[in-house]
Amino acid sequence: MSISSELKARLERLGPVRDVSRPLLSSDASVVVVLHRVGTLDNGILVARRLFASGMTLKQAHDAINKLAALGWSVCAVAKTEDLSLLASDLALLNVELRRKLPVTGKVADIAAMRTRRGLSQREYADLLGLDVRTLQNWEQGRNRPDPAAVSLMRIFDRAPDMVGEALTEPVI
Repeated sequence: MSISSELKARLERLGPVRDVSRPLLSSDASVVVVLHRVGTLDNGILVARRLFASGMTLKQAHDAINKLAALGWSVCAVAKTEDLSLLASDLALLNVELRRKLPVTGKVADIAAMRTRRGLSQREYADLLGLDVRTLQNWEQGRNRPDPAAVSLMRIFDRAPDMVGEALTEPVI
């Protein structure tokens, strides 16, 4: 008898074992959130239990805890039916901040407003972000829509222009 079948036999003698596995959440049934550690992660098991209750598998919750411990943040998906305000308050008690990913939209007014807030012409904005100026013009005039990555880059530039400028340029020596 193999070790695994012997273990299985012993467990069966103890009584029925609950199957706590669940199928992975589809992208239609989930919402992407970012977890940030804001203090010590003393209660990782409680965080994992709360994440499991919000629709994650045990493995996903375990991976999220490991990333929180190692990196201080983790990206994961929870069920759309989850009350995010309640989840945020529960996790806040455990030194974890919950942030929801913004929906990616490329409204014409938003793109033009992000550019003009920084006082840049279409040419300057396009050159700095590595975009074709005609593409930017088409986005601003509503003829085309930017892809989610381009919208994300423009949002980042809107919130932290110095950081983006530093990341996309280098000093000349």
